[in-house]
Amino acid sequence: MDEKSKQQTTIGLTIGVFLAAMEGTIVATAMPRVIMDLGGEHLYALPFSMYLLTMTISSPLWGKLSDIFGRRRIYTIGVLIFLIGSAGCGFSSSMHTLIVMRIIQGIGAGSMAPLTFTINADMYEVQKRAKMQGYMSAVWGFSGLVGPILGGFIVDWIHWRYIFYLNIPFGIIALTMVYIHYRDHIENSAFRLNIPGVILFTLSVGSLVIGLEEMKPGLIILGVLGMAISWFLDTRHPAPLLPVVSLRIKIPRTAIIQNTLAGMGYFGILAFLPLYVQRVEDQGATTAGLVLTPMIVGWTITSIIGGRLLNRVQLVHLTRIGFSFLVLGFCAFMLFYDYAIIYLSMAGLMVGSGMGFSMLGTLLLTQEYSSQSELGSSTSSVMFARTIGGSIGVSILSAIVSDRLTSSIPQLQIAFWFAYLACLIFAVTAFILSWTISQNTSNSKE
Repeated sequence: MDEKSKQQTTIGLTIGVFLAAMEGTIVATAMPRVIMDLGGEHLYALPFSMYLLTMTISSPLWGKLSDIFGRRRIYTIGVLIFLIGSAGCGFSSSMHTLIVMRIIQGIGAGSMAPLTFTINADMYEVQKRAKMQGYMSAVWGFSGLVGPILGGFIVDWIHWRYIFYLNIPFGIIALTMVYIHYRDHIENSAFRLNIPGVILFTLSVGSLVIGLEEMKPGLIILGVLGMAISWFLDTRHPAPLLPVVSLRIKIPRTAIIQNTLAGMGYFGILAFLPLYVQRVEDQGATTAGLVLTPMIVGWTITSIIGGRLLNRVQLVHLTRIGFSFLVLGFCAFMLFYDYAIIYLSMAGLMVGSGMGFSMLGTLLLTQEYSSQSELGSSTSSVMFARTIGGSIGVSILSAIVSDRLTSSIPQLQIAFWFAYLACLIFAVTAFILSWTISQNTSNSKE
């Protein structure tokens, strides 16, 4: 591919990843108006949660399909499904229809982030790729900030249905640019996907995520056992869903564990910090949202900086820098747990900065040391691990904090201190793991 084609493809991918990420947050702002029009107050959370659930579950499958059939073809199908779901959401006349369309939309969105990073890995060498993927990560973070604000504007001044309709022209632009300008670097292989393993893995992940969110031990155990059996089936299948070959290499395997641990800490804090601000500090929802902003901004900025640092810093060193920031950030949460909100915001900035460096580093390391035939599934597995880690982290912090919600303010502050301690343990473990690998082939394989 020439440079112009790469640039046009990258622009298309950027638009696509922005739409997919923004849909995860923009609907939350619109839901009060949606239920006024459609009713179904008891279904309030489902359009939001089902989108995230199906996006999470489907991402490993999209990655594997791209390894089999090629990135361009699978990306096209994924975006088309996303746009069909978007149009259906806009035309929905009941909450049940909206939920079904959000499920379809989430399935399509599950293709967009992992395939964006995988296509970047196909097009660029590691130095240039780091910059591009840093920008993509920044776009993902920026969309988290823009989503609620844009959603509120559209709902107040136009109509909530246009939250979904606006995806269609921009999605078509993204799809067209990628389809015209991108050419696969892999040959299509025979379709030999492990269908029983895919079905079992999908059901198991759904069971695990729902079990973690609803705190139902039976579903959690069922999900873990199902995923273990799915892995067992994958290791004995010629075309596994999961990157079995790559996970035999120490660096990709370690990176996936680190992403799980980082997701546990980061998303756990992201979920519970607003609760602390509102319950302990007695501040409003707007203030609670503003306290989270430094975390997102930190991730966004350091994703860009990290891409530029790779001219002078090895990937493994970038990863260690990121996890050291993460450790310092959670230490700051513990030290300033009963201080003014500004101190918590600064601690959040440190945590977000650590995520920007470490998540970029682990993703690029995984891509560099994974088998080319498993590049798509390896990339999606890293992002999948982070999301699952977030579900686990939220559940652990919920177990620590929830029982103290009706207690006195000092007791609730102590409960949050222990929550921060749990997050620190996750970060320290990931940091230690970063010192068990070195960026050369001989030391990365067992």
